[in-house]
Amino acid sequence: MSSKPVIVAFDVETTGLVAGVDRVVELGAVAFRGDEVLDTFSRLVNPGIRMPHAAERVTGITDEMLAEAPPPAAALPGFLSLLGSGTPLAHNAVFDVGFVGMEAEEACLSVPQGPVLDTRGLARKAFPGRFSYSLGNLSRDLRLEMPGAHRALADSHACRRLFQACSGKLSGEEELTIANLARLSGAPLDFCCHAPRQPRTARLLQQALCCGRMVDITYRSACGEVTRRTIKPMSFSVVGGNVAVVAFCTLRSETRTFSLDSIAEARAAG
Repeated sequence: MSSKPVIVAFDVETTGLVAGVDRVVELGAVAFRGDEVLDTFSRLVNPGIRMPHAAERVTGITDEMLAEAPPPAAALPGFLSLLGSGTPLAHNAVFDVGFVGMEAEEACLSVPQGPVLDTRGLARKAFPGRFSYSLGNLSRDLRLEMPGAHRALADSHACRRLFQACSGKLSGEEELTIANLARLSGAPLDFCCHAPRQPRTARLLQQALCCGRMVDITYRSACGEVTRRTIKPMSFSVVGGNVAVVAFCTLRSETRTFSLDSIAEARAAG
């Protein structure tokens, strides 16, 4: 490549796995061109809810650390500005894109346009046949530095190093333009199209889960069948990059998994 593009590796730490239910607690990003680091961003974010013990154990981020942190609306502008200075890049990017898109929508802020690259997809092309494509395992297997794992800036740097390793393997096969990198990353991904589309539904289901209540939903199945069901939410999961609720369905008298994108309407059961 005659002129290397600016890439901005980024990462978010969160209270959980489900955008629209869980919240961001830390933002990190590093802008780079080739081997040169141009700029970095690192900031804790007050999510407005308590930090779950499971998330605290993973990240080391506590409620005390978050108490004086700015809310998302104050922390996001500088972060989004750095993302917009180049082409965004993340590992398992659909997760981070979902959370950033959700928080930006809540704060009425614009998100960067254009593709988001994913080092997990690039690593599958550059290093096929691996048992695991997690950022930690790839960094260890490829002997890349990864100090401070599970903190946003540290994971952003790990993503940067993995991108450089992937680029080194792939550069002999074709010219690594942004368009080619986006294609090699996997399914097209951007902030505008992949923000959670059902945050209100997710929060209603979360409240019902916490209180043990039932929810009436109108659901469209993959084959287009529309049914009205009463469900009791049990947990959330991410299926194929999409948020889903695992719930007991009274219509089928069994536990089922419902994609939130396929729930046309939801309300508390009367």
